[in-house]
Amino acid sequence: MLLIKTLIMMYIYKMKKLLFISLLFPFLFFSQSSVEFDFYDDCGNENFGKPNRTYGGNNWYGGFSDHLPIYCRFEAKTDIFTMFYNVENLFDTIDDPRRNDNSFLPNSKKKWNTNKYFNKLEKLERVFSNINSDKIPNLIGLCEIENQQVVDDLLKQPFFSNHTFNIIHQESPDNRGIDCAILYDKEFSFIESEFITIKIPGSDKPTRDIVFAKFQINNEILNVFVNHWPSRWGGKNETEHKRVYAANILKKYIEDNISKNENILIMGDFNDYPSDMSINNNLMKAKNFNLVNLMSELNCGSYNYKAKWGWLDQIIISSNLIEKRNLMVKDYGAFVKDWMLYKPKK
Repeated sequence: MLLIKTLIMMYIYKMKKLLFISLLFPFLFFSQSSVEFDFYDDCGNENFGKPNRTYGGNNWYGGFSDHLPIYCRFEAKTDIFTMFYNVENLFDTIDDPRRNDNSFLPNSKKKWNTNKYFNKLEKLERVFSNINSDKIPNLIGLCEIENQQVVDDLLKQPFFSNHTFNIIHQESPDNRGIDCAILYDKEFSFIESEFITIKIPGSDKPTRDIVFAKFQINNEILNVFVNHWPSRWGGKNETEHKRVYAANILKKYIEDNISKNENILIMGDFNDYPSDMSINNNLMKAKNFNLVNLMSELNCGSYNYKAKWGWLDQIIISSNLIEKRNLMVKDYGAFVKDWMLYKPKK
């Protein structure tokens, strides 16, 4: 009976995904040189572009991030909009002697000064103001923030003037000083939070904590995990064990601390793709939970590496969020507009 129920649930999930994608297509068109593009169909076109990053070597692009933000909207009494965004090196201009932030100082090669910092904040504000049709998201997961001050500065931008966010953040042990954070509004009743340490065995380089928070919303318990797993710097295969370790730490935490009748929302930059070992063979195998990776069957991705798109940024949910009436997945994907993209000159 359990197998039959699971198969039926996955069939309903896939049908909803197909319906969502068919509804989503009309809203992803934009104009570029009189040619219309649809993200999920045309992202591979050489003229499409790639996420416009903050910098490239010593050249200042004045960009947004090298990642696209991803989102998941839940249908409840009122729609609940959740999102994750790797904001790519959101550093202030002040030297922190505890961290290796030397690349983001006014006297660095990047000449990271006040004008550039506030230009980036304005760019990010434009993304946040458009991703949910000029409405402030209810829950935001962030990564690659230097400290809480940069989050405070972001929330001082005009779009966020009436926000009701609380911030969950602490300084992580990452050498570069980049952290994760959760921002949640008054729709969420806070229960508890924790910072899950990822101390890779045999590695002398600490990595980012996983930020966990438990909320109550519409009489449902929602467990949120925001991740930024170890990078592929040094090679995918050579560093894979680090991401597998992070996956198993999160998997064990879920198995030991989350009740089967509660809901799970995992989001982040995993530095692996949905089919990679850390995700597919480890995290997704959590006991007592049927986890669903919302990005696993979508085309394109959130990140473009060597002209190839992929979903380094992912949202993973417990399958009960597909069928619950008072908190149910409505739509999801990556957010992209023409003005967020960088087109190298030919």
